[in-house]
Amino acid sequence: MTSEYRAVSRRTLLTAALGGAAVGVVGHSLFAGAANAAPAAARKKLLIGSVDPLGNGILQLADPSLTGEQTIVAVNGQPNGIAGSPDGLRAYVGTVFGPGLSVVDVDGGRVTGEVAVGGFANELIVSPDGKTVYVATGSSGGGGSRGHVAVVDTATGEVRALIRAGLLPRTLALTPDGKQLFVGDERAKGITIIDTAKNAVSGSFKTEKSPMQLAIDPKGKSLYVASSRELITFDLRGGKTGSTELEGVPCGLAVHPNGTFAVVSLYTGRSTDSQLVTVNINSNKVRTKEGNGKANGPLTMSKDGGRAFVLDKKNRKVTSADTSTGKPDSSLSTPNSNTPTCVAFVETA
Repeated sequence: MTSEYRAVSRRTLLTAALGGAAVGVVGHSLFAGAANAAPAAARKKLLIGSVDPLGNGILQLADPSLTGEQTIVAVNGQPNGIAGSPDGLRAYVGTVFGPGLSVVDVDGGRVTGEVAVGGFANELIVSPDGKTVYVATGSSGGGGSRGHVAVVDTATGEVRALIRAGLLPRTLALTPDGKQLFVGDERAKGITIIDTAKNAVSGSFKTEKSPMQLAIDPKGKSLYVASSRELITFDLRGGKTGSTELEGVPCGLAVHPNGTFAVVSLYTGRSTDSQLVTVNINSNKVRTKEGNGKANGPLTMSKDGGRAFVLDKKNRKVTSADTSTGKPDSSLSTPNSNTPTCVAFVETA
């Protein structure tokens, strides 16, 4: 299966709106052009997607300390998901409008290409070897009532397959060996399992509640499904092995690299603070619980697991917390009061 791939022409976007901030908008290299660049030593970046009231999207490339200079990159429409390449050199941004997938050179601060994925993009994830991006999409027709997972070759920009995976595939989790992709179906209350070698559905199982967030432990033994007021543990065949009660609706989920605990951001109501919760995934017990203002959006974790970054859409910022205590201690506003929509962390080897 082929797809529409195009390098991005030179254009000036958002410069006036962002007060002259640096904008990377020029793209004329190959889809994986940044792969040949020499990685900066110990370079880490926090990637924050946001959108203005007119639907214009940007990607904010910031230092994880939430201080210092930033780079602002315009993307085609509202970012719905971000994933970084394993080497930290590229960011893949799923968007509502346009082709649906933009590729960003992280060090160069510019879009290098766009790929049509057959609909508006939701969450996306990159294979461990960096050769494939999996994009959960809604239908380009019918208001997203049907969707699929687009399998994109990062070297060529070709869409190798479009895999039907439920009514509205939104959340994704990939085993550490890259062999199995789990897709959460927001409308049908179920999980679809994809064999990535065959690019085909290999199984599925039902969930009692809508799967809002998915994660897999570093050893690839358990799937964690965050649903309304519950974090559920399944084995990779769909057998339920445990659960932890939560005090709200989960909006973000990540598992620590050491596999001992998960971090969950919770919406608890209009009149109460959001919560940042850490859960011992071996005992299924809450280990820390801290108020986090109105930061209840998607979250990401630093590569070493020491920091969690959570979006605060109401106050238009991202907050940072120490995962050992769960206590937020710093924040960074989005440019021009844009509404943050997605976040990711990348690091060079």
